[in-house]
Amino acid sequence: MKIAIYNEPFDSGIGGGEYSVAVLAEALAREHEVEILHHRRSLTADQLAELFSVELRNVRLRYVTYDPDRRSNGHNPLRAYREAKNWHSKLSKPFDLFIYFGHKMPPFCHSRSGILMVLFPIFDRSTVWPWRVERWDNSSVFWKCLRLLYDEWEWRRRLHSYRVVLANSQFTKNWARHRWGVDCQVLYPPVDNHFDPTDKNDIILSVGRFVASGQKHQLDMVKAFSRIAENGLRGWKFFSVGAVENSPYDRAYFKNVRRMGEGHEVHVIPNIERRKLRTLYGQAKIFWHAAGCDADEDLHPELLEHFGISTVEAMAAGCVPVVINRGGQREIVEHGVSGFLWNTLAELTEYTYRLMQDDGLRAEMAIKARARSQFFGRKMFVEQFQNLLKTLA
Repeated sequence: MKIAIYNEPFDSGIGGGEYSVAVLAEALAREHEVEILHHRRSLTADQLAELFSVELRNVRLRYVTYDPDRRSNGHNPLRAYREAKNWHSKLSKPFDLFIYFGHKMPPFCHSRSGILMVLFPIFDRSTVWPWRVERWDNSSVFWKCLRLLYDEWEWRRRLHSYRVVLANSQFTKNWARHRWGVDCQVLYPPVDNHFDPTDKNDIILSVGRFVASGQKHQLDMVKAFSRIAENGLRGWKFFSVGAVENSPYDRAYFKNVRRMGEGHEVHVIPNIERRKLRTLYGQAKIFWHAAGCDADEDLHPELLEHFGISTVEAMAAGCVPVVINRGGQREIVEHGVSGFLWNTLAELTEYTYRLMQDDGLRAEMAIKARARSQFFGRKMFVEQFQNLLKTLA
């Protein structure tokens, strides 16, 4: 088959979505002609292959210009439907199978078969319409009601152009039902969970993009570690690593995190190589994650971790996770068994102290964390996706 994998994200660092796309492309390219469509002008197959340890020599990457959805300003529903359906039709028309990975409004699928992978429903279609025409604000009640009915009908038609709809976690599935009115099958993303046991050091590790919004809360974790160090637990080091985009705001936030850690054993590393990251996973005893710790989950669930690939990788390397009890993290960590789930920064510190002071407990939980990580992996992701393809034949 000719297969297109459309990677919609483009306005944040390379992360879990790109990783899933790369792993899937590698697997499908063994039997099919595969092309990755993306919005990052400088992205290359060699970059993806090196970053995620995949083989992409048989995969083509094609940059496509990002084009927001265009809608008719008129009252003609037939014209509006034609314009919506033709938006980005060139993405899927040439292919037998079109696979969409994204957070935003998916285009109509024009391929013989389509698979929609919801990374997270970034907007609520009932209250926020990204394609809404401002002039409708001054329309009569009749035309507003008619437009709402039409929009709902078009939305259903748009989603029904895909034969399979997937979500990357139960957390995402629940919000896709709430925000988009769609039922999904859960397919957890691929995770590199093959790590050989190594000697551990007194290291706490955190992995996450450095973004100006502070969504990953590196500053809070640096402060928490500084308090631990000031309270007398010496000899431990904290590593905070992750991608940094060229945005001046993201760079400023990264520098602020680095500055906050001065005077303590805090190491803040940008754009770390995959090989060095695997080494850190192997050395670290404890893994921290705090994404979305101050977000209102009911109002802004998109600020939480939608799954948690880095948490699973850490567990596979024998790091005991001490991660926030929100979002997709709850689907990974069994509290008190394979790690700890915390609700406050005070609990983060408390659970960490417990592991620092009881190495027997830490070692026991590390074994269980490794075992738990095996429920998630590249092999399982690829096998489940290939089983889905058989249902489309």
